[in-house]
Amino acid sequence: MRRMTLKEALVEVLDPKGRTVVDVGCGDGSLTRHFAGEGAQAIGIEISEDQLARARKADAVLGPVPGASYRVGRGEALPLDDASVDALVFSNSFHHLPLPVMSDALAEAARVLKPHGTLVVVEPIADGPYFEAVRPIEDETEVRAAAYDTLKHPPLPLEQTDETVYTTVVRHADADRFITHVVAVDPTRRDRLPAVEAEMRRRFAATGRTEPDGATAFDQPMRRMVFRRLP
Repeated sequence: MRRMTLKEALVEVLDPKGRTVVDVGCGDGSLTRHFAGEGAQAIGIEISEDQLARARKADAVLGPVPGASYRVGRGEALPLDDASVDALVFSNSFHHLPLPVMSDALAEAARVLKPHGTLVVVEPIADGPYFEAVRPIEDETEVRAAAYDTLKHPPLPLEQTDETVYTTVVRHADADRFITHVVAVDPTRRDRLPAVEAEMRRRFAATGRTEPDGATAFDQPMRRMVFRRLP
């Protein structure tokens, strides 16, 4: 299986320069800032101002990137005009949508994309050591399968043009950073953390490999799916 970073997986199918690119579920904003740095008008979307706090904090620490902006919205209700964006990306975020609105989110992507626009969805596969390390706090086997099933049946005018499975490497400096990241992805996990934290730390140590710089790394199988909006 090919090994790629997220950015390598995206560059094969998306040239952001001079385009309007939307990052749905932007998290800490790193991908939004990357697209802006590559010459895009990049819009990061999160479900609340609280969830956008990480991206805004990163801008405050690292400095804002010209062309990057953030808005509150949801995958099934994007704060964007019809046919207004060139590309839309879900990176590790589509399976976090509530199951009843996954199909609605694809229809919403079709609404906001320009004709011939591109939708890229990159999703983790429910397998591998990193998945096992996260599993105690939330077993996403079923929801990831449901997300994939939804993506395999896109509504018109979306047409699937690519499906690629590859391996990426997830790195965390230590177990504390790992747990902070996992909880930040979904704040509802905070309440479950006390009961499973010890097991997560055990799995982190047992399933990861130590890198030369002292960080812990995990292989994670990923799936990239690409869709084109028909005219």
